[in-house]
Amino acid sequence: MKKKINPIHFIKRLIEKMIIRISRSIRIQLITTFIVCALLAFFASRIAAPIFENINKKATIDYSQDMQSINWQAKITAETTVKENTMGAIKKFINEQNELLLENRTALKVLVTDESGKVLYKTKQAQEVQINLHDTISNVMSFAINQPTYTSGDEPEWESRKEFIAFYPLTIKDKNLYMFVSGIPEGNVTYSTREGPFPFLIGMLVFIFSFLMITKRKMKQIEAMAHGVKEIAKGNLGFRIKQKGQDEIASLTEHINNMAEELMNKMEKERRLEKQKNELITNVSHDLRTPLTSIIGYLRLLRDGKFENKEKSNEYIKIAFSKSQQLENLIEDLFEYTKLSDGNMSLTQQDVCINKLLGQLIDEITPQAESHGLSIEKKFPDELLYAFVDSEQTVRLFDNLLMNAIKYSKDNGDIQVFLQRHEHYLEVSIANQSDEFTKEELENLFERFYKTDHSRSRVAEGSGLGLAIVKNIVELQGGEIKAEYENGVVQFIIWLPISPEQ
Repeated sequence: MKKKINPIHFIKRLIEKMIIRISRSIRIQLITTFIVCALLAFFASRIAAPIFENINKKATIDYSQDMQSINWQAKITAETTVKENTMGAIKKFINEQNELLLENRTALKVLVTDESGKVLYKTKQAQEVQINLHDTISNVMSFAINQPTYTSGDEPEWESRKEFIAFYPLTIKDKNLYMFVSGIPEGNVTYSTREGPFPFLIGMLVFIFSFLMITKRKMKQIEAMAHGVKEIAKGNLGFRIKQKGQDEIASLTEHINNMAEELMNKMEKERRLEKQKNELITNVSHDLRTPLTSIIGYLRLLRDGKFENKEKSNEYIKIAFSKSQQLENLIEDLFEYTKLSDGNMSLTQQDVCINKLLGQLIDEITPQAESHGLSIEKKFPDELLYAFVDSEQTVRLFDNLLMNAIKYSKDNGDIQVFLQRHEHYLEVSIANQSDEFTKEELENLFERFYKTDHSRSRVAEGSGLGLAIVKNIVELQGGEIKAEYENGVVQFIIWLPISPEQ
């Protein structure tokens, strides 16, 4: 059974969809605004048109119809008279006009003359006895009209209308006669209207005004965005543009705010790193100077023979050698990080068994861990898992992480190393009990030159590059790394690309 569609509900949903569509597209908004403003302008011009039509109304008086009537009556009478060859038709026409005159109705004046201009027959209102044929004939069919002038609402004024004369020559019984029929024609008044340019101008003004009013909100938003960009360009990266709507302008506003946020974060990060770098230079200078001073001091004692016995000499040599190794390790870290950071490190990636690699490293550092009361617990699967990595750099990666766990673990704790396989990568995690890490410290652990509080570490000497080196090695091999802290345990999680053969 088909579900009936409620027309009202359907129309409501359609309108809602249209509103959403319009609100999300500045183009549709502009088109809609243009159409609305154009309709308002059209209706305004149509409303104003009748007013200006009355102002520009013009009257025209047309006499042609009555003139044709006079001429037609004269023509019929003349043709009938010539056909009958008697004066009967003319006398009948004159009598009809006389009767109209007695009834106080408009009557035509009729004159019939001979060749000398003597009037032989005429209507009662005619006073002429003799006329000048030449002058009268020259004025036949002549009619002058002075057009009246008036303003809107006024009726036209009738002015100096001339008499219309129709002339027909007659030949009755070989005698030449002339008939003149004249009268003042009645005019028909017709009115013509003209809108003029004013309705169009009003429509244009309404269009411009309505367009400005409707787009006012968007223009303010654009101005606010321009002001915000100007503020951000000045260096005020904390300034945020207020976002309104859902269209492209709102999207652009959001992107600008995000850009400012990212720039501010990057600049803050750069300032922090610069500070850390300066601290590192200070620390490295101190770390280099301290062992170097010791080495020089012990070597001077050996050179000058200032030792009591062979045992004391060997002790001086041993201390100088230890300090030299410390210098070597520090310089090696700096050199290694520089190569990794510059991207000049060439990796030889191959299938490496992570189970064996981690197992061997753990066996090597277990004595060092046990000297601090620490135990290392392995949780590996039975199957051998291979990653597609550079073996040498991967050894350095895990060695740094395991040594970091020993340095920062609480005494008599456990270091747990987990290995598991996923579809496209291997996951390795190294966890140890540690003092609490703040969110900021976790975010900065992998930054170059960053060093945690020395109170947490078993060693004061450190370049602050160990974890930065670890991150670079992981990322250069197409992997990822992150640090987490929960319930007193800090955990480093590494994802490495799995071997294509597995």
